[in-house]
Amino acid sequence: MTTLTDFPAAASGHAVQTRRAFIRPWVDFLLLAFMIANLAWSIHAANWSPGLDRIFPVVSVALVAGTLVALSDFRHLFSLVYSLVVGAAAILWSMASLAPEGLVGQESVFYVVKRTIMWAYSAFIGEPVADNLVFVLLMCILMWILTYGATWSYFREGRKWQAILPTGLAMLVNLYYGPPHLNGYFVIYLLTAILLLVRATLADREVEWRSARVRFPFDISFDFMRDGILFAIFVIFTSWILPSAANDGQINPILEPLQGPWQDFKQEWDRLFSTVNYNTGDNARAFGTALALGGPREVTDEIVMDVDTPVDRYYRAVFMDTYLQGGWFLGQSEGVRLGDDSDFEVPTWSNRKTITQTITVYQPGNVLVAAPQPIKAMLPADAEIVTVPIENSGAADEERREAELAMVVSRKSQSEGDSYVVVSSIPDVTEAQLKAASTVYPDHITARYLQIPDTVPQRVFDLADEVTAGLDNPYDIAKTLERFLRGYKYNDQIPGPKPGQDGIDYFLFEERQGYCNYYASSMAIMLRHLGIPARLSVGYATGEQQPQTGLYRLRNNDAHVWVEVYFPKYGWIEFEPTAAEPALARPSGEIEFGDDEGGLSGRGVNPDEEEGNVPIDEETLGEGEAPLAPTTTTLLAGTGGRLLLVAAVLGILLIAIWSARRLGRPQGQRKRPVFRTVPQGFSVRLWEKLMHWARRFGLGQRPSLTPLEQAAIFAHAVPDAAAGIDSIAQLYAEDTYSPHDISPDQASDAQLSWLTIRPIFWRYWLRQRLHLPAGLKRSLFVQDE
Repeated sequence: MTTLTDFPAAASGHAVQTRRAFIRPWVDFLLLAFMIANLAWSIHAANWSPGLDRIFPVVSVALVAGTLVALSDFRHLFSLVYSLVVGAAAILWSMASLAPEGLVGQESVFYVVKRTIMWAYSAFIGEPVADNLVFVLLMCILMWILTYGATWSYFREGRKWQAILPTGLAMLVNLYYGPPHLNGYFVIYLLTAILLLVRATLADREVEWRSARVRFPFDISFDFMRDGILFAIFVIFTSWILPSAANDGQINPILEPLQGPWQDFKQEWDRLFSTVNYNTGDNARAFGTALALGGPREVTDEIVMDVDTPVDRYYRAVFMDTYLQGGWFLGQSEGVRLGDDSDFEVPTWSNRKTITQTITVYQPGNVLVAAPQPIKAMLPADAEIVTVPIENSGAADEERREAELAMVVSRKSQSEGDSYVVVSSIPDVTEAQLKAASTVYPDHITARYLQIPDTVPQRVFDLADEVTAGLDNPYDIAKTLERFLRGYKYNDQIPGPKPGQDGIDYFLFEERQGYCNYYASSMAIMLRHLGIPARLSVGYATGEQQPQTGLYRLRNNDAHVWVEVYFPKYGWIEFEPTAAEPALARPSGEIEFGDDEGGLSGRGVNPDEEEGNVPIDEETLGEGEAPLAPTTTTLLAGTGGRLLLVAAVLGILLIAIWSARRLGRPQGQRKRPVFRTVPQGFSVRLWEKLMHWARRFGLGQRPSLTPLEQAAIFAHAVPDAAAGIDSIAQLYAEDTYSPHDISPDQASDAQLSWLTIRPIFWRYWLRQRLHLPAGLKRSLFVQDE
């Protein structure tokens, strides 16, 4: 199997080197291509937006073009211009297929360019237009840059880290904000990245060894790749089962200075791409200032937090007030630091009750949740606020202002087991009071919460008018729309609207099923059309109460979106249009707050559910087993983790079997090494290797025995290696006791003997120590005849 290089090489050695020099770039290219294609697959699997399959042609062209240019003699300037021209052509050609039917050739390209220019201008003037086509275009540009840069860095400049790390960073961002099922893509990335590093490092070492005229086996790349695969699996397995440094808070001091700029960037990104299918089912880390009406929603039952609260309610992370065709985002707001010296006060409304909640988190994140409306956080935190004009303000009020807390973010990321305290002001109001509320809304409320884009089709408004015909009371109108929408079937695996299609129209008239994003959006826009201020709140629905502690346990699948409607004097009141959630039960005016039959705005029974229309969440989850105590994330947590563990063990076992069978390869397949000169101390080192194996078999070296006698004892213990043992012993005895030097041919024969008997030693040693069935032992360790 193993042949040592010789300088200058013999004819056979030169042929092997030439063949390896031809094969190596192809193997590197395939590994690099697979690593980048894996990133493209993971982005497509995240289902951020329709049309993401357009990145695959872009990646294919970038791989071929980048590799060819990198291996050529073209200068850097030409390569840069070539990348810009070919990249632009490839991206526009790929994007042209997203143009409407009927547009072909240049027309489809002009359509893409026109949409991009319109989006850029709208973003520049501060009025971004939701457009998934631009998002897909940016993903294509990103994949071209990553792919072309990786091939150039690896094949032209030999900078392996620059080729690997940018892809890994993109993979991590996609994994962090994407749905839970993307972990496998990251494992594949780690495996291919480590193998690329092994190959690149070995290539560098081979150049140094040849320069220094150091001998090394021709097939050393096989040994390195085999060991690299084992090492990669070990690293992945170990990192998965060890406690997370992020969960333990060990890296928080390092990342804390970056949280502010990152939050600013994320908020701006959410504003520009509000229609992207952000996955809200993962945990609180997914909450941002935008919400999309997208495709299938991925949720898990992982524990997110436990809440100690006196009232059974929703838990809000953020509210959103601006709707654009495919999603919602938080409009004009101001970032402030919360504290005793804050220069604003939260609004005060009538019939409110103040409650305190203690929340213990089990998933890392820094977005704080609380029952609406939050008024205070008992920890260092920042907030996005929406300023409310003070009515009847005078000179004394010039330095005062009121503001609602749209989103509260802790300055230090919350780790597993951390707790925080928040104070909220919740409604203590009856149906009779809400029905009697005024319909005269403040100007700042109507200006902000009656916004409707021109892209909403007229039939949505016609439906709202039809459903609420004859009603003139805002509360009755809201309850009627709530009941009407609860008649739609709940389904969180819908494909989502097509690019450019309004999500509400898609839900109401085309798909006629959806999840909470669609229910809440439809109700809010229909209320706005009828002149009633409404907005969306994003957070968690009340989870399962624990009998032992009385705490409410929230899981990822409790992530939810609901509607808040404004009533003068009483503020924002929650409504629940989603069929999968129990309807809200309020006292009619005779039931006191806190009654066991249903607290005010609390969670009651769902009178609208009909037989056969059981919410999908309940059908899927069932009763289940008692929840496990929260623990640090490990490989063994969840079904996916157990499958990954089994796959890792099977992979290691298959590699071990493959190596064992390879060690048993017949002698006739091994090539004879060629020595032009005999290295100093060659026979001594070979004899020491032989005696090392003898000691492994319990045959310690005896000073009273000659080398030939010692070799005879060893050969008796391992009869399959008798000839090779005797050959090495003869060489060692001759080199030690004879006045003549050994010849290069003798050294070559002895080296061949060693390469032949070493796999036999391994076979015998493993057969002694592994307690396997006899048949399996014969299959693995008995040499083929």
